[in-house]
Amino acid sequence: MKKIVIVLFLGLCTQLGFSQTYQFKTVNYSVSQKNAKGEWSKWSKTLPTELLINLDRDKHRFVVYSEIIQLYSILKYEDKVENESGTSNKYFCVDNLGIDTAITIISPKNAGSSKQIYIANDEMIIEYDLIYLGEK
Repeated sequence: MKKIVIVLFLGLCTQLGFSQTYQFKTVNYSVSQKNAKGEWSKWSKTLPTELLINLDRDKHRFVVYSEIIQLYSILKYEDKVENESGTSNKYFCVDNLGIDTAITIISPKNAGSSKQIYIANDEMIIEYDLIYLGEK
């Protein structure tokens, strides 16, 4: 019995120690939408906002804590891309309505904890300016 308790405890500690949930706080957002001709609009005026966004790699999902919670299940992880302007990570997802969505996190060089996230589907792109809050 004692061995079972020790094994369960060590297993729980291992799970907690390697959790990969990343938290972000939004500070601004802007939107671009497709018009009837299939052309993308100019970006809207950048407006302030404060939302939390979690990337939970263990559960393979993004959660945007807006007035209506947005859930994006990750179907495919793209390799990290690094170039002279910074790095980007792209995720192919499906939202809670079944809409295919691409989510890209961009980390500009020399920007500290500031990042951008683009949430895009066939009709709309939302860009948020983010502050990385760390791992949960």
